[in-house]
Formats: sequence, C-alpha cells, structure tokens
Amino acid sequence: MSGCGFGTTETNPKMPKMANNILKLFYQNVRGLRTKTQTFNNNLAASNYDIVAITETGLNSSMHDGELIPPGFNVLRCDRMDGRKQGGVLLAVRSRFQLARLPADNVDTALFELVCATVNSRNNNCLFLCCVVYIPPKCDAEQYMHLFRILENICIKYEKVVVIGDFNMPSATLEVNSYFEYMSAFCGFQQVNEIVNINNCKLDLLLTTLLPGDIKVHLADESLVSVDVQHPPLMVTLCFSGHFGGSSSSQTSFDSSQHNDNHSMWNFKKANLCQLYHDLQLMNWDLIYDTQSSNLALNYFYDIVNNCINLCVPRKNASKSYKNKRTYPEWYTSDIIKDIRTKWRHHKLFKITSSLSDYETFSRYRSIVKRKISAAYQEYQHKLQINFKDDPRSFWTFVRTKQMRRNKPKITKDNLVITEEESAECFARYFHSVYSKKRPALDTHAAERAARGGCAGADSARVHIDYLTRRDLCTAFQRLKPKYSVGPDGIPPFVVKDCSSVFLKPLLHIFNLCLSEGRYPDCWKITRVIPVPKGGKGSDIEGYRPVAVLSAFAKIFESILQKRIYSQVGQTFSEAQHGFRVARGTGSNLLSFMSYVTPAVDAGGQVDVAYFDFRKAFDTVNNDILLAKLSKIGFTPHLLKFFASYLGDRRQFVEYAGRRSKPYYTYSGVSQGSNLGPLEFLIMVNDLPEVVRSARCLLFADDLKVFLQVEDSVGCARLQQDLDQVVQWSRDNELYFNVAKCCVMTYTRARSSICYQYQIDGAIMPRVSNVRDLGVHMVTELTFRKHVTDLCSKSFRHLGFILRQGHDFKNIAVLKILYNALGTNALRQDIG
Repeated sequence: MSGCGFGTTETNPKMPKMANNILKLFYQNVRGLRTKTQTFNNNLAASNYDIVAITETGLNSSMHDGELIPPGFNVLRCDRMDGRKQGGVLLAVRSRFQLARLPADNVDTALFELVCATVNSRNNNCLFLCCVVYIPPKCDAEQYMHLFRILENICIKYEKVVVIGDFNMPSATLEVNSYFEYMSAFCGFQQVNEIVNINNCKLDLLLTTLLPGDIKVHLADESLVSVDVQHPPLMVTLCFSGHFGGSSSSQTSFDSSQHNDNHSMWNFKKANLCQLYHDLQLMNWDLIYDTQSSNLALNYFYDIVNNCINLCVPRKNASKSYKNKRTYPEWYTSDIIKDIRTKWRHHKLFKITSSLSDYETFSRYRSIVKRKISAAYQEYQHKLQINFKDDPRSFWTFVRTKQMRRNKPKITKDNLVITEEESAECFARYFHSVYSKKRPALDTHAAERAARGGCAGADSARVHIDYLTRRDLCTAFQRLKPKYSVGPDGIPPFVVKDCSSVFLKPLLHIFNLCLSEGRYPDCWKITRVIPVPKGGKGSDIEGYRPVAVLSAFAKIFESILQKRIYSQVGQTFSEAQHGFRVARGTGSNLLSFMSYVTPAVDAGGQVDVAYFDFRKAFDTVNNDILLAKLSKIGFTPHLLKFFASYLGDRRQFVEYAGRRSKPYYTYSGVSQGSNLGPLEFLIMVNDLPEVVRSARCLLFADDLKVFLQVEDSVGCARLQQDLDQVVQWSRDNELYFNVAKCCVMTYTRARSSICYQYQIDGAIMPRVSNVRDLGVHMVTELTFRKHVTDLCSKSFRHLGFILRQGHDFKNIAVLKILYNALGTNALRQDIG
C-alpha cells in the first residue's frame, strides 16, 4: 500500500522485469503482409522486440490478429477501409505491457492510417504515447493538415511521445512542410531518424519529445520480413531510467520522504475531464467504508482517485514549464505562430543572401503577421466581452496579465545568481529558520493542567465535535473556490468541486473516522509553499513571503472544523479583536479607534498610541501553549487529542520554478493556508487585552495598538504600565515583538504636547509623526490629506489603465464593470 496522496505502486512477482530499463522498438515499412504472414509471425516470435510498429500492412478486416501475431503480444491495427491495396498500420507490444487506444477524429474516412495508444505497464501506469502513421505519397495538403491536427490534439496532452511512420514528406508541398515544422514546434518534437534510404531520402520519420539521451535510433540488424530498399528497418532503444520509467500513478511530491527536483505532475489543462468525471462516478468505495483507520482509508481513497486521474490526465515535467522558452499571447492562433516562424526563416535567409526577392518575401510575411495579430486581438477582446457573463474568469485573467510585471527576477546569493534547485533549497532554509527547532510535547494532560491553573472556570465551556453531517460537507463544497492551483496531492480544487457529489460520501466517512480516532491524517499535514515577492527587486530570498497551499480535501475538512468550532467559541472572543471575525474587519477596528481619538483631539486633548509589531507571530506560536489555550477556552479532552495530532509533525516543502526543496518540519506556528490557522491564532491571543487595565487596546489579528488619553505625566505612566504588562504577556506566551518596528505616536492639535519616553524591553520606543494604520495614513493632527492624495493618485492610475485597455471595448456593461472594479473601488476603498 502506498502513502496517501501519491497513488499505488504494485509489485507483481510474475511480471517480467525489463533489463536495464530499456525498451526495444522495432519499425519497418513491410509493403504488405498478406503474403508474408507466417514469415512475419515466425520472426516476431523469435525476436526480442518489446514493441513493434509496422506501416503499409495491406491488411483488411478479413485477416485476424492471430494470423499475424504470435501469443504473448497485444496488438492494435488501423486497416485501409476503401479497398485500395497497401496502406494500414499496426502496433504490437509484449503482453507484459498494455495498449490503451486513443480515439482520433475521422480517421476512418481519411486517406491516411493512424494508431495512437499509450503504452502502459501492467498496473496501468502510462510509460509513453506511441503513434504509428502512414500517409500515401502525393496526398493533398488537406489530408496532411488533418493528420497534423490530430497529432497536435493528441500528443500535446502527453509529456513523453514517440510518433513513427512513413510521412512521405519529400512528395509534400511547401505548405505541408511548413505546417509540419509548426506542428513539430508546437508539440515539442525532434525528428531523430537520420537513416536515409537508397535514394538518400528519409521517408520514415521518428518524432519524439524525449531527451536525446533517452532515445537512440539505429539501422536494425534483422528485419521481420524482407527489406524494401526505400524503407530501411529501424531499431529504436528507449531508456526510461529515472524519470522515464517511474510509476506514473505516483504523485511523487506528496510523500515527505521523497525529494525530486525534476518532478512530474498532472497536466489538467490537457485532461479528458468528461472521462475522468465519468470514471469517478463508477468507482466502488466499499473498501473505504470497511476500513476503521483514517490513515488507511485515506490511502485507499487516494489510490482510487489517482488511478482514475492517471487514465485521463497526462503528466508533464513541472520544471520544463518554467524554463526559458518562447511563449505567445493567448489570442495568437496557430496560423499566426506559423507565419511568425516563417517570417523569421525568411528574415534569416535574407540576412544570408541579401537578395531583394528574399527581402520582399520577408516583408510580405511581416505585413501578414501584423494584420493577423491585430485582427486576432480584436476578435479575442470581442469574445471576452460577449462571454463575460458565462466566463468572467477569462476576462479578469486578461486584465491581470495586463497588470502584472513581466520580468521574473533571478534569485541571488552573495551577489551571484543561483540555480532553480539552489533557490528552492535556499527558500526552504530561510522559511524554516523562522520556526522553532524544538519539537513540541503536545501533552494533552499537561495542557489541561495548565488551563485549570490559569482559569478556574475552564470546565464551564465544552467545545466538542461529535461527527460531521452531509450538510456540513455540502456547505463546504459550495464555499470551495474552483481554482486551478494544486496542493501537495496534485489535485486542483475545481476537480474536487466538480466531483463533490462523488466525493461526499467517502470523505464524510474519512472525516468522521478522524474525529472518532482523535487523529489527523499524516498526509494532510504537508503543505506546498510558494515564495511570493513582497515587492522591490525580488532577487533576495528575504524579499519573499511564503504562501501555503493545502490539499483541497484538507481545506474542506478544516473549513468545516473552523465553522463548527467558531460557532462554539466566537462569543468568548475579546471585543478588542477585529481580525478574522464575522461582521468585523479593518473598518470596524479603525471606527472604534477613531471614536475614541477624535473627540479627545477635537477637544484639544492628547492621545498617545503605541503600535506593536509581532515578530513572525503566525509562525512562532508555541504549540504547547496553544494547546493549553485550546483547553482553557473549553475544548474537550477528545477534541484536544485531535488537535494535538493536528499540530504535530507538520511539514512543508518549497516549490520554486518547478523545483521542489526537501521537506522540513514546522515545530511552531499555526497551520498556514487553512481556515483553522487564523482561528488558532485568535484563541492564542484572546487573553492579551485582559492585561491592559488603564488604557485601551485594539487588535486586528496580530496588529496591536494600545492607546490612552493623557493629560499629564501620571497618565503617561499609566500607559507605560500597560505597555509593560503587554511585554510581559509576550514573554509568557513566547510571542515576541520586533522592537525596531514598534513605535509611538501622539495625536493632538495642541501647540504643545506631553512628550513621554515610552519603553519596551528597556528600549525607548521611537516617536513618529505619521503611520500607516491598517491601510490608512494617519498623522498627528488627525487629518487625512496624505491619505486622500495617495488614494486619488491610485484611482487616476487605474483610470488610465481602463482608458488604454478598454479603448476597443464595445460592450458598455463590461466597461462599467471594469471601471467600478478598478476605478471607483479605489475611491470607495472597502476597509470593512
């Protein structure tokens, strides 16, 4: 049994092992098999070929596979259907492999023959896609274009592809050859057969996406039938040691014991979603319902889901998508790309020859490209506007791509650019350095004793979750945002949401098993972390912040837990806390603050405010202290046991530019990327306002300010006493302040004010004349000139963007939405 979230890898003692992880593929154009069946059968039985690809079989439906193929092979054929002689293709593999045929549109009526199939291991792990092609000589361009489009649509969905066959390209037109080049570039093909026939031509081509070291082509030493001098038989060796031969059902990165810099992942943009959803509906989940272990049940769940995904979703090398390769805007069509490359070729030719005719050809293609790009962009904008109601995501993606920065900075260390692998590890070390190095005890009995010692009424509130209901899950599925970004298990939320009716029952069983056991599944404790630049140059790892991404299934579970727990503890939260609470936010925080400060300042008084900055508060929460706080607020022993499991041995790995770091443990902090993390932090700091006696304090999550109206030094001393109590609280709870970023500010319009030197931890707090408080610029005189000026400047920048990008928009409703979203929204600035 595999670990959950990354599929299964079965071991079958009867399955023959492939020597040195090498597959031998034999190819030959046989110029007809109907009179050579026995010779073919005999020679194939005596061969050691793993895969056999044959063109021009000349077969029809009257000939059975058994006449051609000896026992021990699986075979797929595409025979010529119109009665003409020759033609036809065949693909056969040893029985220790399987062939899964892929449908191709309108092949039955085409003049060419084509077989496309994935070559799978016995446990249905896709090794690579193999296509066998035959197209007769002197076919018209329409037939070639049809073939190329089929290959594009099929092959682009797979990372490892081998296309082999007789293309008869020497007899094709220039138009066909140009489109062939485009198709090869689009699919990432390289033509690797350099063996020519007697006429020094290459009729048989081998197109592949494999790396040069993974595929070799040689002239075959022996053939299955007599050799046609026009078509030399080929021996192709495929090496899949390392990345080529690994289990495709394994979502490698989810296992914390694995570290794969060059990992592969599912490419859901090329998925057959209809087939996937259909297959999931047919799955039998009884094995999960018969299991009473949450971890084991989750293993079975992921095995079933991953197997379905593997059959319908191709894989891609994650790092390849980050490499420097030419990309085109979304509105570029295949014709535009082809014309661009044709223009490049003619420009290069002109530079070599300096011929006027070559320049005229280049100039003509240049004009064509410009005209087509302009027309395509207008059409793209038109579609965005027309489809806005049905597909708003595409419109806002277009807007965001217009706003985002284009230059991706290189990560540097000691002023030297480092590789992507080194960058991922450097980010991991930097993010890991914030956390505690000491593993928490997470002793529930000790937590209960600490809670009783700190609060005599600790047993008055009983916070417990017996079980979850279908309604809980249905509500959580509705709240789940259908995003494409994947968690550590590689499954995007949109697939989970689309298949909510399928997943509901097995997930409900797993969630309730977790609660009854008091144990959180191990594989949901790992988090994928993406470094996101805070701003500035972005070349220093310290200029990045971590963004955590959880499994979509884990997010659903935690979302339900958060709702259930919040409904029981929400009334116990301090009125001073405005973060992560219903009907509260930055607006309510500032409104409470201004309702205290404004009357005092208007009356000529003075209000001193101390602004505190916690040092990595969410990452440095002591989990043992947090567990005691959970007990103090009323968690039952069983729920406390569950959260001890939830907090223990959490792990993260950093993913940067398609490279993954080694996983590391996070022995402190609240869970990142989840709904439970903020709730845990609210509980952690809930008793902080209790230590403030004379002054008042306000919190927005970890944003703290303590303030008091002062009339003399006695009032300042009272505020200082409260500041000392806050500092002592931070020591007791091991949530320390970044003293250098803490400051004090006096709000008054009086000509003279009391200037008291407030201190924290023995250091004098710097006094400032302006501060940015929850997004609002505050100044000593309590005016908002700077804030209004900055807000107007931001609004005008948005308006300029709207005028430029919406110049060609014809849909007034869409323009109004864009204006309200970017322009007037900045003026309204929702701070609630």
